Amino acid sequence: MKNVLSRIALLCLAFGASALAAAELPGGQVWLQHVQRDLLPFWSTPAAMGRPVGNFPTFRCNDGSAFVLEAPCDELKSPPAWIKPELARDYVRMQARQTYAYGVAFNLTGEQRWLDLAKAGARRTLALLDPAAGAPTWFEQGRGGPAPEARTAQDQSYAVVGIAMLYYLTRDEALERALIAHQRYIFERYWDEAWGMLRWVPQGGPQEEAAKQELVAQLDQLNAYMLLVVPYLPPAARDVWHRDIRRVANTLIKQFHDPASGTFFGTLERGEESRRAGARHNDFGHTIKAYWMLMLAGRELGDAELERFGREGGLAILDKAWNADSAAWASGWRAYGIDKAKSWWIYAELDQMASFMALERPELRKRLASSWDFWLKKQTAPNGGEVYGWVDQNGVAPPNSLRIHHWKSGYHSFEHALVSYLTAQALAGKTGRLYFAAGDRSTDFRPYLLPGKVGKLRSESGRQVVEFVIPVAGK
Repeated sequence: MKNVLSRIALLCLAFGASALAAAELPGGQVWLQHVQRDLLPFWSTPAAMGRPVGNFPTFRCNDGSAFVLEAPCDELKSPPAWIKPELARDYVRMQARQTYAYGVAFNLTGEQRWLDLAKAGARRTLALLDPAAGAPTWFEQGRGGPAPEARTAQDQSYAVVGIAMLYYLTRDEALERALIAHQRYIFERYWDEAWGMLRWVPQGGPQEEAAKQELVAQLDQLNAYMLLVVPYLPPAARDVWHRDIRRVANTLIKQFHDPASGTFFGTLERGEESRRAGARHNDFGHTIKAYWMLMLAGRELGDAELERFGREGGLAILDKAWNADSAAWASGWRAYGIDKAKSWWIYAELDQMASFMALERPELRKRLASSWDFWLKKQTAPNGGEVYGWVDQNGVAPPNSLRIHHWKSGYHSFEHALVSYLTAQALAGKTGRLYFAAGDRSTDFRPYLLPGKVGKLRSESGRQVVEFVIPVAGK
């Protein structure tokens, strides 16, 4: 009898902890408010729309106004050395990421203006895609560059991130054809059979660049467009993409994964230097994203072992990346120890994997509640100022912290909001409502990358309003 009572007591404690964690998690409405109040004001200014609309600028001032190279605002008068040479350029990848952000805004709100802006951005990108040369990386004084042989596989992946999001929303056949052609171009032009991986730049490119073996050349194909788009493709194209998803997954595991540490190396070509703590892309962000994409790839391919590899590796990294002092995520490992500062995109990637895992693991929900609280109160800039790119362990941002630059746009903050909203609704025992504009082209709707099924579907003013039921362990 005593043993039975003890077991009952333990079960009650476990249930109580789980219920407490669930109670502390904000509902999905908080994330809808975050999008409307904190994110969209920055992307709603006239300067954000570009000239013509859809030609979105890479640099703007922190108040959302236009950046003028000859008369820069205070925060861009003396930017960091890695930003200063880029100020005269507009990057295609950033225009595509802004397109993606407007797509998420429509997916969450159903407001037509965001879909219109996503379509304007996609038209711009579509016009730049060349089946024989890919997309330019940037424009400067109206001229695109660099030459095709100097364009990186990573930039080619992110050139279509906005098109991928819009295709997920609309199933437009023109977008489908463009995505299929661009994916074919990347894997034909960049895949090196001898290396067993995608090159950083094509053979014949600049000597120093052509020698690089980069994690993101592989990983960002999965992350930027392939895993979001592949379920909706025609069967023949889907078969090709499945083959290439498996090729990339094998490359990530066999060549970039370090079994000893459970992390992924960001580069390979520099030998021991590539393995050094703090070396290029050796951080929690790239590692957790690799595990997340491998888990999703396993689900897409019906490969239980690959899915398990991604899940278990990701859970181990979530433990390593948790900083108890700030009750939030750390950014990476250095020679001196853990970097406890918060880089916005790394934080978002860790949160997203934690969101997926919290659906399965009740013990992660309290940690997720704390992480979300930090994001909303400290990582988020006030007065509709988007999110800070970097804050210290205590959540303090440096003066004139840029809200946008040639690597920071709305992509990560909006994806984070979308995943957080769906997770919050699921953990609260509610459906997640998303909006689509697929007309009669599809009846196959999914809640972004999350598992789930359609609960209710109705048409409303040319849109599909879909209530998703997302499975939660123990519910």
